[in-house]
Amino acid sequence: MQMFSLNFLMYTIGGVWMPIEWSSNIAKLLYNVFTTVVLVLLYFLMITQFMDIILLVDNIDDFATNTLMFLTIVAVTCKATIVVVRRKAIINLVQVLLTAPYKPRNEDEMTIQTKFDKFIKSCSIKYSLLATSSVTGVTVRSVLNAMQGQLPYRVWLPYNFNVSPMFWITSVQQIITVIFVTIINVGTETLVFGLFLQTCAQFEIFESRLQKLVTNKTNKLMKNKIRYLEHSSPSSNEEKTIISKYIHHHIKIYKYAKTVNVIFNQVLFVQFVGSILVLCTSVYYLSAHKTLSETATLIVYTICMFVQIYVYCWSGNEVILKSMSIGDAIYHMNWPSLSVNERKELLMIMLRSTLPMKFTSSFLITLSLQSYSSILKLSYSAFNVLQK
Repeated sequence: MQMFSLNFLMYTIGGVWMPIEWSSNIAKLLYNVFTTVVLVLLYFLMITQFMDIILLVDNIDDFATNTLMFLTIVAVTCKATIVVVRRKAIINLVQVLLTAPYKPRNEDEMTIQTKFDKFIKSCSIKYSLLATSSVTGVTVRSVLNAMQGQLPYRVWLPYNFNVSPMFWITSVQQIITVIFVTIINVGTETLVFGLFLQTCAQFEIFESRLQKLVTNKTNKLMKNKIRYLEHSSPSSNEEKTIISKYIHHHIKIYKYAKTVNVIFNQVLFVQFVGSILVLCTSVYYLSAHKTLSETATLIVYTICMFVQIYVYCWSGNEVILKSMSIGDAIYHMNWPSLSVNERKELLMIMLRSTLPMKFTSSFLITLSLQSYSSILKLSYSAFNVLQK
């Protein structure tokens, strides 16, 4: 796909996205096997960590530290499963942006589309570099732990992993799984981020088209120097046809955004539930441990979690602002030049824009900076309470 090529490349490397241009049956079969192996690794690590928490953890500190990694694995496993299961829906969602009325029609609209595409790609690259540095540090720590005779991550296993071959096989399996976890996690977050911002791109293209419509009609009025409504305007049926195309595009943008929310609804839900649980767990641990050596890793982990939430909330907030700005943009156009019927049609668009497009994490939270601010306040309040 031309759009989101970098994001889908991450998915391909992560084992959850077979390139749609592949035609070889052998290549498809091998990649399906690869996908199955990746999913088995994710589910195996998730289940063994859960069993460790249930059967082996016997103090609150171990519970807190083990739960953090477990929640991350649960979230990524959910993301990987949804991407594999809803592959066709994601393909259709991206391809619809390449068809009318979403597809840019002239140079100005191409400029708008290119601006957003470059911004999405730039943010994806920066986020990938940040994740790469993070997973590199984690991998180095895991290798050092393995060299000291400890598994990189605590798990319950149905076999004796203290024997040398099984110990190294398990250690390598955990390290490889965490690398896949990072790739899939980054791929999902940057893809959802990009799909959100494509909604903003569509609103900006829609605004540009509407502005040109009003400008063209104003120019006709100035050239003819006669009454616009009686002579220069198209017939009533033509007016309805022209303006209905813009209303149709406006409705389609909301439909696109709703489809994005439906496809990734469970991803957002798991992400935010996991983030809230991580927040509670990490706040408790930080309040009980004072030394930097005990809390350094957890502090970095908590900051990364806040960055993840911010990516979703910021992009969701941009969609809210852009959808509401349509009404103001119409108001500042030269709408008196239009016919009465066209003014009524524009009024319908303005009324629709008073209800902003919101992405939600199921019933839990609306993705906006206000919600992000509430999460920060909650974490600070909880930390102060536990400190006392």
